[in-house]
Amino acid sequence: MTRLAAPVSSPEGPGSTVSDHFAMSEDFAILEAEGDRIVSIEFAHNEKADDTKAAEFIADKGVEVVLAGRIGSCMTRIFHERGIKIFCGAEGTVEEAFKQYVAGRLMEVSPNPYQL
Repeated sequence: MTRLAAPVSSPEGPGSTVSDHFAMSEDFAILEAEGDRIVSIEFAHNEKADDTKAAEFIADKGVEVVLAGRIGSCMTRIFHERGIKIFCGAEGTVEEAFKQYVAGRLMEVSPNPYQL
């Protein structure tokens, strides 16, 4: 099983819209996935939405993969330090973003800031 997270505009199940900017989100979908199937979705609310607090909040949830529309360098550094992979370009609903990830249509963010 893989544990993934995506920022959402509001927690509304698999149809929740992925928020464009990770650090500004207060709500996150936490997905448990097996292969190309979502097994469960839960939502977590983070009242302290800012770069470092959001990254630490998600990392502390045991997440292995982050799906985001876009993400800043401060959060990228924290996630990479924790061994969490980041994929950008996610859009639409949580379910659609997961399908984009499974299909290999999202860009993995390198831990090296000079390499895409």
